[in-house]
Amino acid sequence: MVSVFRGNNYIEAQLLTGLLQQHGINAFLQGAALQGGLGELPAVGYLSIMVDKANMDDAQALLAAYEQGELSLDESDVE
Repeated sequence: MVSVFRGNNYIEAQLLTGLLQQHGINAFLQGAALQGGLGELPAVGYLSIMVDKANMDDAQALLAAYEQGELSLDESDVE
């Protein structure tokens, strides 16, 4: 597996992991269990989204679209 995202915002990392999974990319959020130990650990870049190497390009393209604001919901997406 390779890392396609590194950061320290747990909520965003969970959101992006779910986004990748919804698009059929097997993604794993590494470092999520460290959330409780932050008082003892440096709080920079401890979260990493890991994907299979074969899915790396697709995952990076999807994350780039997210960062550029190309992904949005419209009224038909909300129940």
